[in-house]
Amino acid sequence: MPTPTHRSFAELVDRSASAFGGAVFLPRRHPHGGEPVTFDRLRDDVRALAAALLALGVRPGDHVGLVAENRYEWLLCDLACAYIGAVDVPRGTDTAAAEIAFILGHAGCRFVFVENQATARAVLDRKAEIPRLETVCVMVGPGGPGLLELDRLLEEGRARLAADPHALETTSAAIGADDLLTIVYTSGTTANPKGVMLTHGNVLSNIAMVEETLHFGREDVALSVLPSWHSYERIMDYAVLYAGAQLVYSDRRRIKEDLRGVQPTIFAAVPRIWEMLHDGIVNHCRKQKGAKGRLLGFLIENCRAVGGRRAGPVRRVAHGVLRRSVLPKLLAATGGRLRIAVSGGGALPAHVDECLLGMGIPILNGYGLTETSPVASVRRPHDNRPGTIGPPMPGTAIEIRDEQGRPLPAGQVGLIWIRGPQVMRGYYRNADGTAAVLADGWFNSGDLGCLEADGHVRITGRAKDTIVLSGGENVEPERIETAIKTSPFIEQAVVVGQDQKVLGALLVPDFEALEAEIPRSEWDARDGALHGSGVRELLRKELDRLITRDNGFRPIERIATFAVMTEPLTTENGLLTQTLKVRRHVVHERHGGAIAALFR
Repeated sequence: MPTPTHRSFAELVDRSASAFGGAVFLPRRHPHGGEPVTFDRLRDDVRALAAALLALGVRPGDHVGLVAENRYEWLLCDLACAYIGAVDVPRGTDTAAAEIAFILGHAGCRFVFVENQATARAVLDRKAEIPRLETVCVMVGPGGPGLLELDRLLEEGRARLAADPHALETTSAAIGADDLLTIVYTSGTTANPKGVMLTHGNVLSNIAMVEETLHFGREDVALSVLPSWHSYERIMDYAVLYAGAQLVYSDRRRIKEDLRGVQPTIFAAVPRIWEMLHDGIVNHCRKQKGAKGRLLGFLIENCRAVGGRRAGPVRRVAHGVLRRSVLPKLLAATGGRLRIAVSGGGALPAHVDECLLGMGIPILNGYGLTETSPVASVRRPHDNRPGTIGPPMPGTAIEIRDEQGRPLPAGQVGLIWIRGPQVMRGYYRNADGTAAVLADGWFNSGDLGCLEADGHVRITGRAKDTIVLSGGENVEPERIETAIKTSPFIEQAVVVGQDQKVLGALLVPDFEALEAEIPRSEWDARDGALHGSGVRELLRKELDRLITRDNGFRPIERIATFAVMTEPLTTENGLLTQTLKVRRHVVHERHGGAIAALFR
């Protein structure tokens, strides 16, 4: 098992500054620019802010909200809290105001960092739902009445350290591996998210695992595009800090530009981003005409065969020639220097996986959850087997068990259980939820998979209801379905979209209400579904009316495509349980064709 080098993040910050000093850590402070930040500057700012927080009365164990997007100030506030043992509670600014209020209120946050005045107003407008809230600090721009400003706190912290250089020593030295680092709220099976409690030791052990497995170095440049508060991006950013490499903030609008301009050696992304890169290259090849078009078409086909380990001798020889002569021009879209390309946060489509590997993009498919800090397994550069998520991380055990908790042999599909030093302490203020997934140090992921004979893991599905889109976003279908069924025209709804770009739904109308609005003669019932334009227009308007930001939904929770079914879900046809809950796996089996047609 890899041993963490440090007991706490205070030690990690100090050690990185001592080792890498004036080297640049962040070439820019946010995705659109800003002055560079060195390792020394990061350490000095972290200590100054930590000193200011102590002066304000923030103490070890206090919960501090952190609502912002990727930027230097996010990382600064995160590490300053960690430096004095405060527990940050992070979330993005695109989160619905009601959800932010629930998270901050449930966590008992007294102090909250927000990115700007707009976010501050969103928090203060719901102050009644955050009873312990005392102080709000704005990271960027002016604060306004009753608000603190980050720049002012930094000035005060520097003055305090100038007067007493040892003001932080006692507090930071007392922090240990078992102390809480963060509470990350992740979607649950109800409307309210669950707070995953991760300790310094949980996350530091995962950093050590990533380092032992992927070997980041001082010469590396990592492009950061996923939300910093998300555990997947967070562990990659920490690993870059630990290794003395460079971290370049980007966002999804700048990916193509930054891949070419930054030329990263490390890029961690969700499957949807890898799919977009794959589709861009493939579509470019398909647009070519004549002999060039035929050559590129053969190249793509050949890459997938090679990447999928199905190529014979002739194909491998041809691939060797094309890889030297043609592929470098196509791979310029990725900057041409990628040596570590990680996919996680959802299922990587097989055709994308195989084709990118065949093109020479060393894509390492991985797996994990917020509850595992997050990385539980990843493919290795020296054994990069398509279709798998690799073997467990060093010091991590993965078992496949049946529903009774009994281990299953290699090749059999069951629930994935995980044990290791990165497994969470539990869910904050949720003893029942914790007991449901933790047993004797093992964590029940709720995912289905199987172990190969040599220990590589394959994911086969999800036992829980959470839908993970190809962009890595977690969506809880029940909450959306409940809202949809408030329509007078919709009796039942099943939201679908696992590993897709968008959500879809199977709808069963209230036939009487529908007939009162649209005559049956205009329904156009065929193949178990209603296709009439009037029916579809009516239900489209209902979906757009109900699933909105004003109603507390994120843009990704919009229903982009739907089918109107003629057969209701009942206990008699096996689509509902005796307690009238949707048997989702049966719905997917019974209506697999209709669901697949939604995403063509």
